[in-house]
Amino acid sequence: CVGPTFDVNALVNPVPTVLATPSAETVCEDGVTSIVLSNPNGVAGTSYTWTVSSSANVTGASAASGAVIAQTLGLTDNTQGSVTYTITPSSGAGCDGTITTVVVTVNPQPDATATDETICSGDVTNISISTPNGVSGTTYTWVVQSNAGGVTGAVPGSGNVIAQHLFNPLSTPQTVTYRITPRSGAGCV
Repeated sequence: CVGPTFDVNALVNPVPTVLATPSAETVCEDGVTSIVLSNPNGVAGTSYTWTVSSSANVTGASAASGAVIAQTLGLTDNTQGSVTYTITPSSGAGCDGTITTVVVTVNPQPDATATDETICSGDVTNISISTPNGVSGTTYTWVVQSNAGGVTGAVPGSGNVIAQHLFNPLSTPQTVTYRITPRSGAGCV
């Protein structure tokens, strides 16, 4: 004997995909990531979660959810670090798609130091600039931030020594202020 036949349905929900833009990113220390997550196959109700794995010297990376990974990443020392974000797309029906990863490289910011100098009018400055935190490849540029007394010879420049012939046209001491910007080999300021 055979019982009555009947039909049974198997509902097959689509699995979402995830696209991370950019697929890799480089930020300077204390910079904010800007990774936008999207769903190329258009599965309705898709959401995204991520986990993190980072170098021991990286701060600010944390697991979370959303459509944009925007986290301020810092460093505890003066060496490059990295964070790997592992992103999982999930549909509204509870189906998880294939994960994708994004690696963010975090480059250190250089610092700079120089010592004030007093010279006589007509002499050449010898202001040496250095990087105490030792970030490799650091270069320096400077601008004349203030020169109220009209000292001549003070101009913007670059290098590790400000060597300029300065002439004071007045009968009282005048100050030229240089603003120095250090830039790492990776472009961080």
